[in-house]
Amino acid sequence: MGHAKTTTRKNGGVKQNFGAKWLRMTLMLCIGVIVSALLAGHSPASAASSTSSSIISMLDRNNYILDNGTVWSKGATSGVWTQSPNLIGISKGDSHSLYGWTADGQVYRWDVDNAQKPEVNQYNGVVKVYGRGLILLQDGTLHQDGKQIKGLESIIDVGPYPADGYYSYGTLSASGDVYYADYRNIVRKVGSVENGKAIATNSAYAAVLKNDGSVVIVNMMYEEDQVEVASDVQSMIWLGNTHKLLTVKNDGTVWSYDRTAKYKSEQLPGLTNVNRLEYSFELGELYALLQDGTWGVYNEGQLKSLQAPSLTKVTLTASAKEAVLGDTVTLSVQQTYSNGFKIKRQPIPTEIILEQPQVAKIQGDGTLKVTGMGTTKVTFTMENLTSSIQLDAGAEQKLTGATLLNGTIYLPVQSVFKTLGAKVDVKGSSFIIQLGDDKITLQKGSTTARFNNQELKLKGKVQTIEGQTVFPANLLSQTSGIKVRWDAELRQAEVLVGKSAILIESKDTAALIKKKELGSLSRLIGKSYWINEYTELGQRFSKVTVTDIEIDKYDSGDKSYSVVFRNAKGKTVAAYAGGTASRVTEMLSDSDQFFTYDPYQKYKWSQSTWKKIIAGEVALGMTTKQAGLAWGDPTSITQEMSSKGKIEVWVYAGPNILRVLSFVGGKLISIY
Repeated sequence: MGHAKTTTRKNGGVKQNFGAKWLRMTLMLCIGVIVSALLAGHSPASAASSTSSSIISMLDRNNYILDNGTVWSKGATSGVWTQSPNLIGISKGDSHSLYGWTADGQVYRWDVDNAQKPEVNQYNGVVKVYGRGLILLQDGTLHQDGKQIKGLESIIDVGPYPADGYYSYGTLSASGDVYYADYRNIVRKVGSVENGKAIATNSAYAAVLKNDGSVVIVNMMYEEDQVEVASDVQSMIWLGNTHKLLTVKNDGTVWSYDRTAKYKSEQLPGLTNVNRLEYSFELGELYALLQDGTWGVYNEGQLKSLQAPSLTKVTLTASAKEAVLGDTVTLSVQQTYSNGFKIKRQPIPTEIILEQPQVAKIQGDGTLKVTGMGTTKVTFTMENLTSSIQLDAGAEQKLTGATLLNGTIYLPVQSVFKTLGAKVDVKGSSFIIQLGDDKITLQKGSTTARFNNQELKLKGKVQTIEGQTVFPANLLSQTSGIKVRWDAELRQAEVLVGKSAILIESKDTAALIKKKELGSLSRLIGKSYWINEYTELGQRFSKVTVTDIEIDKYDSGDKSYSVVFRNAKGKTVAAYAGGTASRVTEMLSDSDQFFTYDPYQKYKWSQSTWKKIIAGEVALGMTTKQAGLAWGDPTSITQEMSSKGKIEVWVYAGPNILRVLSFVGGKLISIY
């Protein structure tokens, strides 16, 4: 029994050197970095192998199952992908598809370049799924594409031969009958081998393994005597589309039987303690499963170990690293494996540690809910690998209740500590505050605070001001290192927490902010005007007072200004001024819209005259001022000489209207 020789084989007319091809194949998985879409309904945490995972079944170095039930595969265009439907076996379809099955009878079919949505079918009692989706059931029937293959019953094993374009397979029944079927599933019986238990086929021959460990060769094309070629065999395969049958003996050695050399036997060197073999037609590689459960690739007398991909790096990212109270921050973790494969998923709560748990809470779906202001380190841990990010939490809303009393800043107890993420319990006149791992106790009227087991001296007493219980702000620096400063201009406190700040206004702050924002416009508040045009504010010539100037701000950066008036009846009405501050002063100084004086007091006309003007009526004898207030400015004014002297003519022209007023000596003498 000599050493196995390097042989040549023909495939589609192209001559390939088998040993040389092995030499050219790299042992490392050629895997591109992709983002894999996991099968819906399966836990992403289990979608990839851990450092302790091992390969339990494989077709080749790119297609295998791990002991956690995950399948790994590689598409020609998609690269590597993985899913976790808890498989117990896989088989090859065509060059673009892969089959797998579970213990409960689910059969999956994947397009390896579009694996996100596999085809899944349920069967009762799946024994095994062979190449091209041949499904053997416990009742001995064989199925493909959802249909039972006719003419085959009590089948116990199938031997697919996927090398040629037309595909064929042999089957073995419980009674020992051997059948041949082509790609059309046209079946014919080709022989019988008593006590057969397994079958392997190449293009024309079937090797049948018997219960006693012997192997018999059956010609499936022509009638000829069966030949017993080996004994003491536990498993066997044909070496691709060659004429060599490889057998694994019960002692773990591997032997080759060449049909072209009358089945001369040769032991393959470097293969011991073998359990079974797999051959990849696509890669031209031979794989061996050893008795210790490990896999290797065999090449010219050497067996090199194949390892399951192991986790080498984790990277935690967040949808935002700066957030405000109430925000939800989505976390993602990218797992990188030794074969270059990368997968993204959301972490589960047990994988996340928050350095400052009062700042955020981990939710059941792996997201973070911002519960308090501050900065916290967020750490993801998987196996022995960690990755961390920093989350800075702020607050959009302003608080109220800050006071500066005798040089000491006071802050409201409840709103400040709750904004910091603390839990505040009120028991009578006591406040019990749980801030992260620290406990603070305050007592109304007291100048001391209890911090864990330590008593702290305050700069003033805990007291009630403007309806809120407040505490001296130096307590925050004593307990948490938080700085507080007083803004004298706006009379408000700033609590500095990490990169954020809590603004706590005093009772004066809102007015001061408004005044600062309005600038010179603030002098207009409180001034009175008399209506000339804005009749929606009230009766014409009635008095209105400016109570506020509102500024609306837009995301684009633009602003708009409106003047808020209160009329004589106490009703408040806003009048839009424009998009700049200058439009406010322009509107209020425009006599067509407002008077800066009381016209009743300035002109002292009769009540009947005022009524006519307000009603928009003119009457003979009116002055030009009175007529102008009643009808407004004319379209044109001309002057003519007459026997009565100089006549001033006002023309009001418009669509479907023409009115004329004539004045002599400033008095209305005619209306046309």
